[in-house]
Amino acid sequence: GANRTSILQSIGYRVEVVREPIHPVNIVDEYLRNHAPRNNGGRAGMREMIRLYAFKMVEYPIAVLVDTTTWMLHPPDAIYDTLLNGAHGHEWAESHPDHIVRDTFYPNGTITSSLQLPTELDIMFSRDYSTMQQGDWTTGVSLAFLPIRPSAQRYKQLINTYQNTPYNERYGWNSKGYTKYAGSMQTKGLITYFFSEIHPERKLELNRCIYNNLADVPYIAGSSRGGKDNCRDVKEHKKLPDGITPMPCTDCRIQEWGKIVVANFGICQVPWVCPWIENPGNIPLLIPTLSMCRRYHEHWFALRKITEELFLDESYRTKTKGTFHSDVFKGYCMPGGERGGSYVSMEPSVALPNGFGNSVIPLLDM
Repeated sequence: GANRTSILQSIGYRVEVVREPIHPVNIVDEYLRNHAPRNNGGRAGMREMIRLYAFKMVEYPIAVLVDTTTWMLHPPDAIYDTLLNGAHGHEWAESHPDHIVRDTFYPNGTITSSLQLPTELDIMFSRDYSTMQQGDWTTGVSLAFLPIRPSAQRYKQLINTYQNTPYNERYGWNSKGYTKYAGSMQTKGLITYFFSEIHPERKLELNRCIYNNLADVPYIAGSSRGGKDNCRDVKEHKKLPDGITPMPCTDCRIQEWGKIVVANFGICQVPWVCPWIENPGNIPLLIPTLSMCRRYHEHWFALRKITEELFLDESYRTKTKGTFHSDVFKGYCMPGGERGGSYVSMEPSVALPNGFGNSVIPLLDM
């Protein structure tokens, strides 16, 4: 296959090939040692823990964990400034109160509220509610967009915590209830536990609809298809002042488009597989998800077209003659793919100009 290291380096990325920072033989807890390598579906095993190396990148003031499904619609500079300045960056927080989540649910059932920014911050995150199950209301931080402040001390503390903290089969880390979601024994679970129980004073939660918008259904259905039995966010399991009407669930699918800073293709599927799902008329609850996903895909392909026009001579640009739902895929998808359409990729012989990876591409307002 293609040498991914060379490809990434050719467009300006710094690539480091590293080993996993934790080997199972060094994990004290027997249950964690035996089960952690298979905790996230068995895909990467303990190699998934290389994400922790981000905390060692002390030559940079900020490091950001992202996934291949992460898509930044707008520069998140304001939260980076807040991460660096803590309470001294309160101007942004005060002028954007809807960007911050003040209430925190703990697995023991308590909900705490913080009205002030931490004096110093190590991490900013949103939570991942997409894998929530009925009755299991704990969830971990999302690793799709995770800004941190690198620190050699924090890195050592995280490694030490992972290797030496007891992990209960039913109740998770130190029997505190951080368990039962994918990744709870790996990076996601460790960071969630560490910044909830060991250093809760150094974290700030972000609005997931703005900083990790998955276009996910905000309800957990019970026995009926398309039901609205409970909000995924347990903090919303309340009644309005009348004592009868349930509190409405936060629905990221209706988030104002211009305010979304970071989107996530985890549910919608990445655009380069040309995904297409017909309108699920029999499950009305999915229609807003489908609508948002198509808007994501349309926007992404429009940006691809602009990128080629900015950086490639006309003779090298992709011939956008794809007929598969061209109103969404802009001519980059042909019929007949495994998930709907077949992606028209850029010619492998096309060399991108030097500095392409550092270039600024204008964003569309669609």
